[in-house]
Amino acid sequence: MIKVALTGGIGVGKSFVLNILKDKYNFPIFSSDDCVRSLYLNEPSLISFVKSEIMSNEDKFSKSRIAEIVFNDQKKLRKLESFIHPLVKIEREKFIDQERRKEAKTIIVEIPLLFEKNLTDQVDIVILVRASDELQKKRVLKRPNMNEVLFNKIIKNQMDVYKKEKKSDYIIDSNDYASTVLQIENIVVNMEKK
Repeated sequence: MIKVALTGGIGVGKSFVLNILKDKYNFPIFSSDDCVRSLYLNEPSLISFVKSEIMSNEDKFSKSRIAEIVFNDQKKLRKLESFIHPLVKIEREKFIDQERRKEAKTIIVEIPLLFEKNLTDQVDIVILVRASDELQKKRVLKRPNMNEVLFNKIIKNQMDVYKKEKKSDYIIDSNDYASTVLQIENIVVNMEKK
């Protein structure tokens, strides 16, 4: 089974690319972002940890409030990552095992911090999704409860895109819909040849 990692910074179009890979090409996909959202809603140990270790008593429990807190406090960010990343890893490994049992030929796992967390040895192929700085910022600032200060702090915690490019097998520029779809098609054709 070929394990393909899809990675890239915030707001570069990873979800869009994942949806095409799933809907058009029928690849089994694992979305770390969806997994984290689900954990925040359904994992009692995470909710308890966040309420006791990250937030103060008067804070309302929300993903946007948590982001605001941790991206203003590196110690809390590291604490949260050290708790949540193992939970995501467990879910990702369950997905991989499940797809292996189904004898899937190729799977896609979205791992936004693939390079930052040194996880490249866990996959066979790396696809990096990138967008222009302007478009990335525009996309992110459209999100609820997002502002420029928080966006800049999140970007600061991510590896420079040029360093990621050097470590990637394929690169998708997601600046334009039609071009993005064509790039995905070319990558899929290339992967199928391997």
